[in-house]
Amino acid sequence: MENTTKQGFMANPLILQSEELYEYILATSVYPREPEPLKELRKATASHPLAFFGTSPDAGQLIAMLLKIVNAKKTIEIGVFTGYSLLLTALTIPDDGKITAIDVDRKKYEIGLPIIQKTGVEHKINFIESQALPVLDELLQDPKNEGSFEFAFVDADKGNYWNYHERLMKLVKVGGIVIYDNTLWGGYVALPEEAVPEKKRAWRQATIEFNKSITADPCVEISHASCGRTSRCSFTHDQRQLVVGKTNGADLAGNGKRHEARNNVPKTFILQSQDLYEYILATSVYPREAEPLKELRNLTAKNRSYLATSPDAGQLIAMLLKLVNARKTIEIGVFTGYSLLLTALAIPDDGKITAIDADRKTYEIGLPIIKKAGVEHKINFFESQALPALDELLQDPKNEGSIDFAFVDADKDNYWNYHGRLMKLVKVGGIVIYDNTLWLGSVALPEEAVPEKLRAWRQSTIEFNNSISTDPRVEIAQASVGDGILICRRIC
Repeated sequence: MENTTKQGFMANPLILQSEELYEYILATSVYPREPEPLKELRKATASHPLAFFGTSPDAGQLIAMLLKIVNAKKTIEIGVFTGYSLLLTALTIPDDGKITAIDVDRKKYEIGLPIIQKTGVEHKINFIESQALPVLDELLQDPKNEGSFEFAFVDADKGNYWNYHERLMKLVKVGGIVIYDNTLWGGYVALPEEAVPEKKRAWRQATIEFNKSITADPCVEISHASCGRTSRCSFTHDQRQLVVGKTNGADLAGNGKRHEARNNVPKTFILQSQDLYEYILATSVYPREAEPLKELRNLTAKNRSYLATSPDAGQLIAMLLKLVNARKTIEIGVFTGYSLLLTALAIPDDGKITAIDADRKTYEIGLPIIKKAGVEHKINFFESQALPALDELLQDPKNEGSIDFAFVDADKDNYWNYHGRLMKLVKVGGIVIYDNTLWLGSVALPEEAVPEKLRAWRQSTIEFNNSISTDPRVEIAQASVGDGILICRRIC
């Protein structure tokens, strides 16, 4: 991290509803999958007084997956600290890949360097001890560097994020990804200034201004993915893809105006506060939400809207659909069709969605909007239980490995049954997303503390998360959007 040595720093607050929920995510999804060198580096960093500067391991897991999705070979890292995110990038990219790593403090980098060397990936890293802006400007002096990077990760001085962004938009190729960390600044972005500790105010304001600017940038598509104790990921997709981190939302976008009537706003299930969730929606989601999706969301608000895909999760899903160039998809559980419509809007005109739900009536609530959007021809709706429909698809050998993307938001006690079938239908490199995998945070609570009506699917969700954690057919990342989504990338 840049420009921190002369400032008094303290850790930001947790952005999830509880420490227990964050520890659950780490214990079930992250630590069982974390490579030994990363585990060793994380532990070596833990004793450092600024250990909280390190990239959170759950954010790292998502970063590693995105690196693979875009086949990153040439990357930039601004802000290195002890090198956790640098090492995970080096482990992920090919042997001839290259990372330009920039930080003003080589001493902290040297804490992790012996582990990087022992792992055999130091040859991929070009570490430059410098302020970042001069290095980026020097790179831009060579025209060959423009549009030559697939991926960039920024975890440095927040006051310079926009300056970095302007340069990275020239260096990162169209279709590439830029991730900005700490874009919720511990939730302080959503608090009134007087409620924020003095040491946090300057970068809180810088973060608010950066988030506003990114929202208005036509060169990127964005998604605010909540990861880590204090981080927020930003993908730029031009479109480049930009994933921005988390923020808190008392004044929503820092201007004192709420963008929608509060009773029309989805409720947070897993974040530290409703204000934080509304900040994310107001700054990153609603300004970018397509009009047909907005119309369908408002219509659904009158019809058990808690069953619908959350709009922040939808934004991340839409980006992933584009990153994998999805053309043929499956959706299990449709409800009024918010996620179905966003998929239909994201895939090409000749793309096809197999949509399965036992209740056509709820689908028909959103169908007029789907028709008006001109995408109904992409949808093949089956009114059916999902397992028979999936089994029927598998009777045709041509369907095996033919699906690019699947989204599951249905009965939790059948998630593992769906997963077994989807591992045959989805191609290697394809994505499967399971919704509600944190089940309102109840997965981290003792059973006696969970309302009776939540207990059955809480247990099913816990068992599913445990099973996925050990499945060698997939790489996984748990994203704290909506009610938690588990992203699986099929690898074999």
